[in-house]
Amino acid sequence: MVGERPRNPYGYAPSGWVADAGAARHSLRIRKTDPRAAVDMSHNIDVPGDDPAAMHTLAMSLSQALVTHGAPERPVVFACIGTDRSTGDALGPLVGQWLIRSGYDDSRVMGTLEYPLHALNLRARLDPLTNAGQSPLVVAIDAALGPRGSIGIISLRSGGLRPGHGVGKSLPAIGELAITATVNIASGGFDAHVLQSTRLYVVQSLAKTIGIACCDAMHMTERITSMTTPEPAIAA
Repeated sequence: MVGERPRNPYGYAPSGWVADAGAARHSLRIRKTDPRAAVDMSHNIDVPGDDPAAMHTLAMSLSQALVTHGAPERPVVFACIGTDRSTGDALGPLVGQWLIRSGYDDSRVMGTLEYPLHALNLRARLDPLTNAGQSPLVVAIDAALGPRGSIGIISLRSGGLRPGHGVGKSLPAIGELAITATVNIASGGFDAHVLQSTRLYVVQSLAKTIGIACCDAMHMTERITSMTTPEPAIAA
């Protein structure tokens, strides 16, 4: 048994590792993009957001997952799901805001505080990506609710997620990779109230960690591929 971790700075019980992919709920349920296809699980991680190494650990794993899924030959799009009308559900838009401020444009980032990506516009904003003949690598980012011990846990999963599944909404599955952060306790029929009463500090802290990790992962991915690309042959 792992020794007890010190109380985390979020003001909740100590963070613990998520025991299984189904433990965290709310806006997501981890699923395979194609239920018949095998999904590479080697890059799946759960890391406490208050761990000093969280950003680096997440960035390394995400970079490896991006390369495995075809980046940077496939354009990477971050789908940051949520709304600023609910504190707990603002994780995605806050990450999107961080990415935009870091230099990524709205062709690479969907979902910010100004233009949130949510249940009412998901299909309209994501469908054109595939209808235009593109094959983008979509990384879905969303908040989750779960057991008290999982609050503050950031998870990376191969396979997409189904926004709104945890609160009874039927929305299309999104992404080939998913990043989620557990922001508060799952409480069944009171989940909407729990999201409304979630501390903004918790959400902002987790969003900052995820945003920096995503930027670092993109830089790592570009460096990895530049090192492995063979030099063009010189004609005799």
